[in-house]
Amino acid sequence: MKGFHLRKKYVPAMQRKRLDITGKTSPYCLLVVEREAKALKPSDELIITCNNNPAATTYIPSLAHDNGMDPDLRRLSPDTWEIRMTRQ
Repeated sequence: MKGFHLRKKYVPAMQRKRLDITGKTSPYCLLVVEREAKALKPSDELIITCNNNPAATTYIPSLAHDNGMDPDLRRLSPDTWEIRMTRQ
């Protein structure tokens, strides 16, 4: 067939997004985390820096599990956490 070309399937690269909500304790910040988490595509990663202990240890990991993601918590300092959320 004349003019026939095979196209390679485009596979987008993993995207990594950082979200820093340190110093902010309003519910709005947690809504932003929720919105960004729901927008993740497979294999994308959201990295959240947070200094609110209940949000870092309870709310955000619970949000990740509820949306089928694996949270990885890491303590950066006595009052700062880094949470990595990856959609599988």
